[in-house]
Amino acid sequence: MSRIFFFKDCLFGLFFVSVLILPSSGYAKKLIFLGDSLTEGYGVSQDLAFPQLIQKKMNQEKLDWVVISSGSSGSTSASTLSRLKWVAKEKPDVVFILMGSNDALRGLEVSQTEKNIDIALSWAKQQKIKIILGQLYAPPNYGKVYDQKFREIFPRLAKKYEATLAPFLLEQVAGKASLNQSDGIHPNEKGHQIIADKMYLFLKKNL
Repeated sequence: MSRIFFFKDCLFGLFFVSVLILPSSGYAKKLIFLGDSLTEGYGVSQDLAFPQLIQKKMNQEKLDWVVISSGSSGSTSASTLSRLKWVAKEKPDVVFILMGSNDALRGLEVSQTEKNIDIALSWAKQQKIKIILGQLYAPPNYGKVYDQKFREIFPRLAKKYEATLAPFLLEQVAGKASLNQSDGIHPNEKGHQIIADKMYLFLKKNL
C-alpha cells in the first residue's frame, strides 16, 4: 500500500506542499526537483505536474525512487544555494536543479545567474550531493545574444562540476499554445505530460 508524505518549505515567505506517492517497498532512493513555478506545477493540480507524473511512472515500473517536488513560484537563481541547503536535509540521492527561468524572464545579468548557480553547485560537490542540472533557455524578447549567453551557462557549469546535464525542460512544449496556459509561459496538463514523458526516459538512463 502506498503512503502519502508531505514536504514543506517556508523559505522567503513562500509556502508550498508537494504530495508524494511512495512505493510500497522498503528503502527508496530520493530524487528532488529543485525549481520554480515550472517545477511547482503552477496553474495545474499537483498530481498533474511533471514531478508527480514521473513518480507515477516510476511506481508503475516498480522503480525504488521517491520523487520530491520542491518548486517555488517566482524564485530566481539567487535562492539556489539556500534552498539547496534546505532540501539537503532530506538526504537526497540526487537533486535535479531547474533554476534560472525567472532570471531570464526578468532579463537579469547572465553573469550573475551563472555565479549564483555556480556557488550552489560548488557547495553540492563539497557535500558529495549528486546533481542533475536542467538546461534552460531565455525567452526570445531579449534577443539572440542574450539567449545564447544564457543557454551556455548550463553546459559550462555541468562540465565544470561533472554534473549530468538534462535536455531543455520545455522542449516540444515552449511556444505551443495548445500545450501552455493563457500566459504562454506555464505548461498546461498536456504540456506537463509531455515534459514528464521526456524527462522520465532521460532519468531512466541517468539515475
